[in-house]
Amino acid sequence: MDDKLYYSIAEVSKEFDLPYSTLRFWETEFTKLKPKKNKRGVRFYTKEDVELVRRIAYLTKEKHFTLDGAKKAMKEEKYQNNEYKEVLDTLTKTKQFLLELKKQIKQTDNE
Repeated sequence: MDDKLYYSIAEVSKEFDLPYSTLRFWETEFTKLKPKKNKRGVRFYTKEDVELVRRIAYLTKEKHFTLDGAKKAMKEEKYQNNEYKEVLDTLTKTKQFLLELKKQIKQTDNE
C-alpha cells in the first residue's frame, strides 16, 4: 500500500481481498481495530489499523485460525513482545550503566 496517513475501507478491502462487511465485523471482534470515522461514518484506516488487518487476515486466511484463535495468538504475541521490550530496556540500562562506569574508571586513572 502507498505510504499515506489514512486509507479508505475500499483500499483496505482491495488490498486484502476482503468484503467491507468483514472489515466492519472485525471492528466489533478486535478491540484494537478502530478506524477513525468522520461525521458521516466514513472509515479512515491508519497504518496501524492496516497492519492489524494484515495480521488478522494472515491468521484467518493463511493459517486458518478462527477469530477466537486469532485473538489468542495476537494476545500471546503482544505478551511476548512486551516481555522482549522489558528485556531490551534492561539491557539498554545496563549498557548505559557500564559505559558510565567505564568513563568514571578512566577519569580515576587519569588523576
